[in-house]
Amino acid sequence: MTTRSKTIIICGGGLAGSLATLSLSLSLGSEYHIVQVGGINARHEDHLYGGATDPGSYNFLLRLGLDEPTLMLRSATSFSFGTHFRQWLDGRSWMQCHHAPLPTPSGIPLRHYLTRENAGLEPLLISAQAALAGKFAHPPADPRSVLASAEYGYQFDADEWVALLDRKIGETSARRINAEIRSIIHESATRSVVHLDTGEPLEADLVVDASGLSRYPIEAAGGTFRTSRSIGFSLSKTPSDALGPPCRTIDADETGWKATTHLQNARHTLRVSEAGMASDEAAAHTAALGHLVEAWVGNCVAIGHAASVFEPLTPAPMMMLQRDIERLLELIPTHADPGIERREFNRRFRNDVEHVAIFHGALITIDSAPETEYWRAAREQTASGKLDRKLAQFSNRGLLTSFDLEPFNEEDWTIAHWGMGRRPHQHDRQVDGVSDTQSQSELGQIRNSVQQLVTKMPPHHLYVGKLKQYLEKQNYA
Repeated sequence: MTTRSKTIIICGGGLAGSLATLSLSLSLGSEYHIVQVGGINARHEDHLYGGATDPGSYNFLLRLGLDEPTLMLRSATSFSFGTHFRQWLDGRSWMQCHHAPLPTPSGIPLRHYLTRENAGLEPLLISAQAALAGKFAHPPADPRSVLASAEYGYQFDADEWVALLDRKIGETSARRINAEIRSIIHESATRSVVHLDTGEPLEADLVVDASGLSRYPIEAAGGTFRTSRSIGFSLSKTPSDALGPPCRTIDADETGWKATTHLQNARHTLRVSEAGMASDEAAAHTAALGHLVEAWVGNCVAIGHAASVFEPLTPAPMMMLQRDIERLLELIPTHADPGIERREFNRRFRNDVEHVAIFHGALITIDSAPETEYWRAAREQTASGKLDRKLAQFSNRGLLTSFDLEPFNEEDWTIAHWGMGRRPHQHDRQVDGVSDTQSQSELGQIRNSVQQLVTKMPPHHLYVGKLKQYLEKQNYA
């Protein structure tokens, strides 16, 4: 007796559609038939992924066959130690870097020593200091090395990554159809029919909405998008032979902010402002920020911008897309009633949305923010009781309140608090069991080790150039 194969239709191209198609094709067995229907996405929507990833992207891309040699040799991808908020609100400047768990001298979190000593955090962070100096090297496996504490993601061009993904998809059994979707009829919780402009009807056991801001498939299934506010955005690409630092740089002004990613052959500048206020009106686009009430409705699952849209202040948009895909793979229905999987998917999706919004709120919650339309709307959008509790707990006692499976970890929160100028009113009294002399000596050793190593690290552009020469000699090309 043979089992009927199940058909999963991915609606949409672009970064979300191609990542989902390749992931499902490589991860699911032969009993699944994967079909990607392109022709929905507007390419500019991928600009809202921000051109930057977090460290978790390394293994995710590796599973798809996009290893680092491929990224370095076949695209203009570069490395990223994080985001440099170079000119942020109230003139603040700090490196929101990726970093391994911070030291805990005598079993006590580092932030309590810094609070007692009224000391800065950034000089102790190797990834922050290297990025600010424009230096890069791969973290070694030896945990005794200071550099082993650094973590990194990538700066990338979305169009280039889509091209790499599409070539990989061509090596799988996935079927790709370049056509427009005319209608989708969701007949039940387990069956839909997708009608194309070619006249071909496609039956689907599961529909994946990767259509971006249009989100037609999920809305046809009854999905509701909850809009918080709208923004304008535009991307400019400037050719450059000089590779910049291994980090994004973000600058704010009264009308919004701009982020610059530094690629091997260009600088990309993303400008975000209030809708209708972008500096280059001819190139400006509009996006509604917000999220679906439920990302899985009936037999339709929305991912990426079809499910949630955040300003790319952090790598959160790419983190959300990766989490959407990984969660879908984990919860692919295996029986007639996918109710359990659907409820779990939506629960975790709602948590992710809330926690990203809370972290972004922590980056703009400040009394001296500009009293302009953009920043007033941004503050109103991020108002949250959970954020208030997090800020209060940190301010009062230096505690980092954590919720279930947050996308941002304790290191991210500690670095953000210090960058925004927040300090606990009091430290953990256990620190008083360690003498000032001892703690100052230990902190001084870390600072000196970081500074000495940074001086020896190669500039980002030289490291990438040497790495590519090595890979080419090894015939990775």
